[in-house]
Amino acid sequence: MMDLSTFKLGWRPNQYFAAPKSFTSAAKPHGTVPIFEIGVDQLAGAFRAVALAHPRVNVAGEDSTRRQVDFVQRSALFKFPDTITVQFVEHGPGRSSLAIYSRATYGIGDMGVNKKRVEAWLAELAQKVAAA
Repeated sequence: MMDLSTFKLGWRPNQYFAAPKSFTSAAKPHGTVPIFEIGVDQLAGAFRAVALAHPRVNVAGEDSTRRQVDFVQRSALFKFPDTITVQFVEHGPGRSSLAIYSRATYGIGDMGVNKKRVEAWLAELAQKVAAA
């Protein structure tokens, strides 16, 4: 599994990385993830539910020591895989956030799919957390 604190973004535009402002990474995030007012385990469970509710998404790997999960979502037509790595981070008691890196496995362009996915999943997560 990749380490989101040490990886570097490649030159291809078919990737999107978002993290909380406090997340230390060698890569400069494209977007910012908010701090949620729930514990890290609750956030991880809510995010997993959001991700797995989408078509053609499955868990490809987990690292419990890093609180990290790799998801794969395949495109509808050609079944090309995109990998989405998510690391959950604590921000004190009852507060947490996540860093997320979505990227295409093949090709150069993605027509903005990875950015749209991350933004949509984060919006759905925010609604799920607010409703809980």
